Amino acid sequence: MKDATGKSQRQTLDASRSAAEWFALLLDDSATPNDLADFRAWLEADPSNAAAYADLERLWVGAGMVPDKSEPARLSRRNLLKTGSALVVVASSALATAAYLRPLPADFRTEKGETRTVTLPDGSTAELSTSSAISLAYTATQRIVTLVEGEAFFTVAKDSSRPFVVNAAALSTVALGTQFSVSSEDDRIVVAVAEHSVRVSSPFETLEVQEGQSVVFANDRISRPSETDIESRLSWRDGKLVFISTPLEDAIRALSKWRRGKMIVMDSALAKRPITVIVDIRRAGSILQTLEHGLPIRVDTYSPWLALIYPR
Repeated sequence: MKDATGKSQRQTLDASRSAAEWFALLLDDSATPNDLADFRAWLEADPSNAAAYADLERLWVGAGMVPDKSEPARLSRRNLLKTGSALVVVASSALATAAYLRPLPADFRTEKGETRTVTLPDGSTAELSTSSAISLAYTATQRIVTLVEGEAFFTVAKDSSRPFVVNAAALSTVALGTQFSVSSEDDRIVVAVAEHSVRVSSPFETLEVQEGQSVVFANDRISRPSETDIESRLSWRDGKLVFISTPLEDAIRALSKWRRGKMIVMDSALAKRPITVIVDIRRAGSILQTLEHGLPIRVDTYSPWLALIYPR
């Protein structure tokens, strides 16, 4: 019984590794017709192969790397492969098409892994984090900045005649002589105050956030202000990310914003495990090595687009 269990575990591991290799090949769009035929044969050779590939694909889709199915122009090489009752969808380099990567209109932006400090027309500054963008609407009576995507840290020049307002989705943040950040994270907006205070408003409520506090706007509600380690939260401004007792999956999600390709945690218990680590984001190419050296994990890299993380 023990030998059978051990054999089963080895088969599952072998299938998982083979699935990752096939996934990386198909993702890079370098597969030939013969490769696709071999892939189909591999899928059909053993049900565990199709299951392993489907599991990997599910994690990839859950990590937000597959484009919107409603836009056919982005799906130029998605191949449907049947194995018994299973459907396997192969993501392709359509991820890199111009249609998928077309940026939203903005006055200033950064690319993945890049930061930038911008001096605004009134002398205020905006520090843009990775993959971030802002647009401006300055007039004689108002200073309005729209956070298009990502995160920006603002140091506001005093001008009592023109309020400084940052709009992000349905949330408006008015500076009350201050330094603060506004971040768009999935389906929520986070405002964190480093100096003085701000007033945040949604269509339903308004409240003030003091120095050292942050609020989260999600599902049309603003959370109560909470005490926050502002220095750690804004550590990207110093070229690093600080994680203190943070679930590994949350740390990986944050780090993924700073490097190309996707890192996927393959073990559910490991994903929930709290970690404490400081990562130098100015060296995006060494992020995986930093994690592997500092944490009880093993990283298997299959292409520039795909790295799988296992317990060590």
